[in-house]
Formats: sequence, structure tokens, C-alpha cells
Amino acid sequence: MNTVADLCGAFDVIAPTRWAERWDNTGLLVGSPGAPMTRVLLTIDLTRAVFDEALALGCDVVVAYHPVIFDGLKRLHAGTLPYDLVRAGLSVYSPHTALDVAPGGTNDVLADAVGLTNRVPLRLTVPTDGLGLGRVGNVVRQERSALLATVRAALGVDHLLVAGPTEGVVHRAAVGAGACGDLLNEVLASNAGLYVTGEMRHHDALRAAAAGVTVACVLHSNSERRTLAVLAKRLQTACAGLDVRTSTADRDPFAVLA
Repeated sequence: MNTVADLCGAFDVIAPTRWAERWDNTGLLVGSPGAPMTRVLLTIDLTRAVFDEALALGCDVVVAYHPVIFDGLKRLHAGTLPYDLVRAGLSVYSPHTALDVAPGGTNDVLADAVGLTNRVPLRLTVPTDGLGLGRVGNVVRQERSALLATVRAALGVDHLLVAGPTEGVVHRAAVGAGACGDLLNEVLASNAGLYVTGEMRHHDALRAAAAGVTVACVLHSNSERRTLAVLAKRLQTACAGLDVRTSTADRDPFAVLA
């Protein structure tokens, strides 16, 4: 039987915690490495709805991309999610920014949705392994509107928030999963004509548009969720016999109202 330690070992290969940003909180956040593990639920955000789903499915572990515990806890009260996770015996692992820079991780999956080739990181953050945040590369020469339609279909979203030009041909694009407006300087220096990310600040969007770069925001977690299916397959391969499920209750907190 697999244990939580086996899951931690799998992530030591897929996205080791040493690759995470210094400010991040990654790894095993709740639970014991020695606890048995038969069923795992993957999610971007560990909300109350996802917690209830994990219990209903009989899961032992939740892999939550975003850390459910981020800042230091000073109190652990009944009714709070960390308390209830402990009471329920659910272990929680968070890969977050370690998975962002990992080969085949969050940014590579987003790059696949855009069709990036000859891709490299936008910003090098792990020099020893040549890894970094975001990706930039070439795309088949095409109209911006066609590429935006491809992104929308690949990510399964109905709407995009677009700043900058919507017409004209592009042959180079960049991506940054999550909130990656702070990679804009690198995007502008990369000669990318399109930048796909989760969210961006108002003034950064204005600056990108003024430089002739099209910014497509798909909402924060929508830029990350596609990686769960890829991660599920990798964990099933690494931990033979493990039942890996992807949450159906997990969704971006923002919705478009007609």
C-alpha cells in the first residue's frame, strides 16, 4: 500500500520543494508521511466545497496547488479548514511555485495550450537547474484572433479579458500562469506579441497595450487548472495502484454573469 511518504517522494522528482519561491509554503502541510494513502484528490484551491468532496469520495490526501496554510498559524479553532482537515485525518500537499517552474509543470502546460515551441523561461529563478517562471517561444504565424480562440478552447473558458491589439499577425508568444504581471518587463524584452496569464494589474495592462503587446487574462486559477489532469497521470505512474481523482467542485471564484 502507498503511504503519504510515497506521494512526497513522487513530488521530489516532479517538482521538489527546493524549486519553490522563497516566500512560498510548499510540501506536506497537513498529515503524517507514514499515513496510508489509497485515494488522492487534486485541486487548485482547497475550499470548503472541495473538502466536502474529498470526504464524500473517501480520499486520504488532497493535493492542493495553492497552499491551504500560507502564513504562520497562531490559533487552530474548530470550524476553520486546517482544524477540520486534521480532525478528518486528511493529509494535504501543496506544490505551488515548485510546480510552476518544473518541466511539464504549470507553465509548460499553459505553454502547450498556446502552442509554444522552442520555449524558454521568462525569468530564471533556479539557475542551478536552468529553470524559471513563465515561458516564451514561437508559435505558428497566425492572426491574434485565431490564437486567442485556440487559447480559449484549450483552457475551456468562454471569455478572455484582452488588452492591447486584437488584430495583426503574431509569431512569438509568452505565458505566465497565475498572477504574473510582474513578468511584464521580460515579456516586453522577449519580442512576444501575445502574453497569456491569469491576471494583471490595470497599469501593467496599459503599459503592455501601449507597447503593442496583446494581453489575454483567463482568470487566475483558470490559467493553472489544466495542469491537474497532467499531474494526475504522473502521480498514477509514480505511485502504482493509487486512485487519483480531479476535483469537480474546484473552480475559479470569479464567474461571468450575462
